[in-house]
Amino acid sequence: MGDTSGPVRFETMAHDRSREENHAGIHDYVRLFFLSVFLLYVEILLIRWISTEIRVFAYFKNLTLIACFFGMGLGCMLGRVRWLRFYLCFPVLVILVAAIVVPNGIGLDLYPSVTRLLGSFNEMPIWNWANQSAIEGNVIVPALGALSVLVFLFLMISLAFVPPGGLLGRLFDSIDNRIAAYSVNIAGSIVGIWCFSFVAYQSVPPWVWFLVASVLALPIARRARDVGWVVGATALVLITLIWRPGTAEFEVWSPYQRLQVNKRTARLPDGSVVETGFTVGVNGAFFQHAVNLDPEFLAAHPSFWPGQATLDYLAYNLAYRFAPSPRRVLVVGAGNGNDVAAALRNGAQAVDAVEIDPAIIELGRRQHPEQPYSDPKVQVHIDDARSFFKRTPYEYDLIVFGTLDSHTLTSSFSNIRIDNFVYTVEAFREARDLLSDRGVLWIVFAVERPFIEHRIYQMLVEAFESAPTAFLHDHVAPLPHAGGGSTFVIDAGTGVVEDRLAEDDRLRRVVSATKLPPPRYEVELATDDWPYLYLESRRIPTLFVVVTLAILCVAVLLSRPIAGGLRRMDPIYFLLGAGFLLVEVQGISKMALLFGTTWIVNSIVITGILAMILIANLIAARVKRPLAAAPLFALLLGSLLVSYFFPLQLLLGLGAITRGLVATTVMALPVLFAGLIFISIFRTEKRPHAALASNLLGAIVGGLSEALSFIIGVNSLGLIAIGFYLLAFIIAKRRAQQGLLSMLSQSG
Repeated sequence: MGDTSGPVRFETMAHDRSREENHAGIHDYVRLFFLSVFLLYVEILLIRWISTEIRVFAYFKNLTLIACFFGMGLGCMLGRVRWLRFYLCFPVLVILVAAIVVPNGIGLDLYPSVTRLLGSFNEMPIWNWANQSAIEGNVIVPALGALSVLVFLFLMISLAFVPPGGLLGRLFDSIDNRIAAYSVNIAGSIVGIWCFSFVAYQSVPPWVWFLVASVLALPIARRARDVGWVVGATALVLITLIWRPGTAEFEVWSPYQRLQVNKRTARLPDGSVVETGFTVGVNGAFFQHAVNLDPEFLAAHPSFWPGQATLDYLAYNLAYRFAPSPRRVLVVGAGNGNDVAAALRNGAQAVDAVEIDPAIIELGRRQHPEQPYSDPKVQVHIDDARSFFKRTPYEYDLIVFGTLDSHTLTSSFSNIRIDNFVYTVEAFREARDLLSDRGVLWIVFAVERPFIEHRIYQMLVEAFESAPTAFLHDHVAPLPHAGGGSTFVIDAGTGVVEDRLAEDDRLRRVVSATKLPPPRYEVELATDDWPYLYLESRRIPTLFVVVTLAILCVAVLLSRPIAGGLRRMDPIYFLLGAGFLLVEVQGISKMALLFGTTWIVNSIVITGILAMILIANLIAARVKRPLAAAPLFALLLGSLLVSYFFPLQLLLGLGAITRGLVATTVMALPVLFAGLIFISIFRTEKRPHAALASNLLGAIVGGLSEALSFIIGVNSLGLIAIGFYLLAFIIAKRRAQQGLLSMLSQSG
């Protein structure tokens, strides 16, 4: 590096320890393993559960993640405070659960109001009501009150992780073999991920989730009193969750969301009641109507549907006036089956129904009045839309984008919503390539802001190199939001849409009556690198800024009295934590693009990241001599640059195995080298609890930095990570030089 101090080695940067001897008993390793399982399990549990109960958290999944890191970081800082017993996290969880459940249970409209008021700071149209102006004086005070509620919940989540964080720090202090301890910690985290994935896949309600958490806590609690606290607190949590009165006839907890189902009925003139379908809500918001449009049912009950005489040119049926009697239809976002039923009614010979949520498919299979999923012509695919685009071998006469505009369903580990990668220029190009010579693409979208309509229109122009036919599509009377919305129909340059409009006078009149004008202004196009359909321009939404500032203020205020201030933090560990969190988030987002945003993909990707850390630990354990810092940092920065410049679109046409191997190599190398850097310094650390605290608190900064992707895109997060790692190397180099000068002065 151009200096005379010799290479920077990690054993010089940390504290000198010639040999690692393990003085800990096996019980410390066992407790550390189960504690790690518990921490990861509860972390994902709270991310998932709170976002379903309080909608604002659904758009800030990182908020819960950051709260967990903050609590664990404070706990590690307080690791040597003996009164900080592990079981104390359970009384805090009782308070947190009660604070979330009880207001709703007693009829207090608290959290919907919080979400609604915070919407006054929000530019992203992700809620089903118009945002109020934050400038109005009568809005600012209530909105600040809502923000204080959000901060209170953040604090409660954080406090729940302080006691287990304290135990984590103490256990690391008690185990001299840092590599072994860290490996056990990572292995337990992997088990924790899959424990929750298994529980969530069973579609069991949250009280079961918390019950499993208490079971995982029992091996950690050593005294009978601790076990008593765990059992007693868990009983209170279960009573609270089971007590809460439901707002629907029945609920289904899918791997992604809470589905609230209510049957729809109509009363006949003779007083009898007939079921006409059902309504599905998701996490407290309207999602879908399941409607019975079977011709025999309509003929038997003409009073139900006043517009049935024109139903062929309304709602779900209208697409088939552009693609009559299609040979093969693809429905992405198949939902409860309305679009699939329409395909069958209109003579489709084969239908591929793609839906990411298996519980919604099962609901449609059991409850939909037309039973579309029972038809042998229908093949159901539980998959992400982009993932299916890459692997289907068929061409389609009609591709229908169904209910894909998810307003509550998001990724658990990043700000990327699961529908973001479906509405990009690249996604529309992939759909275009699947159209047959007579094929048509049909998109219906619940547009809440004009710029979204303009963006979809302009993305289609970019992808298809021609303008779509755009009009306002009417819904099924008398059900608002059923099959209606801003509609875009386009072919792959074959002229099919124009021909159908010319041939069908009635179709032409329907389209002309509500034809949408061309966009009045240019908007930023959503791409795989900037997939933010709901954000008007490249900026960080005001709500993100407000919440971030509130969190940072709380973190600084609490860190000083509780953990002794920020001076105890090690800047190197802090920066490594910030950089690694960005590397992790970017890897999750890119792998989601390549393989889908399903829960199983997320679980596999996180497992892969943690497995690379284990490999780094194994390498470090087998290398006897100290590892030089410069080569490791150079390899890390080089791998991050490769990931930044690597054209992922080249992989989209490859087979799944080849695509997986190449993508895994590109994404895994930065994790491997980052893991080597961390374990090389951590293996000789004399104060592991403080090091872990610094690393976890640094991860908070990394999590907050993810919001920069709203401006620079997902891929450029790697450049921010490079900045964190470069700064860590500079500090490490200076620390090594200062250590050498101190040694020389003493020897002189």
